Amino acid sequence: METEVAEIKRIEGEYRKVIVNKQKMSEKKSENEMVMSEFKMLDDEATIFKMVGPVLAKQSLFECKDMVQQRITFIEKEIARLETLETEFQGKVTDKTNAVKKLQADFQKIVMQAQQAQAAAQQQ
Repeated sequence: METEVAEIKRIEGEYRKVIVNKQKMSEKKSENEMVMSEFKMLDDEATIFKMVGPVLAKQSLFECKDMVQQRITFIEKEIARLETLETEFQGKVTDKTNAVKKLQADFQKIVMQAQQAQAAAQQQ
């Protein structure tokens, strides 16, 4: 039973990491969506500069929009992957919790039977 409880704790630790990563990815997605909305307000001939080390490099609006859209797509896929992991961990925790409950019930049943047998032996 102790191994099952330790396994539940391990899974819950991994589950918490997944939740934190999912929150970080959601924040990144929001940031990138805000950047994309700002790009959409610009006219097609706007000048955009990107910081590359200590230098500002000129980039086209099309390249910037494309790069941000690719990031958003990647982040969405990562969030979907993390949601799948989240669901798997929830299922594992539920399964392990049910296994521990069954072990506890079996243990209590054995203890009750032993107590009944001892009481019957004392009555004879």
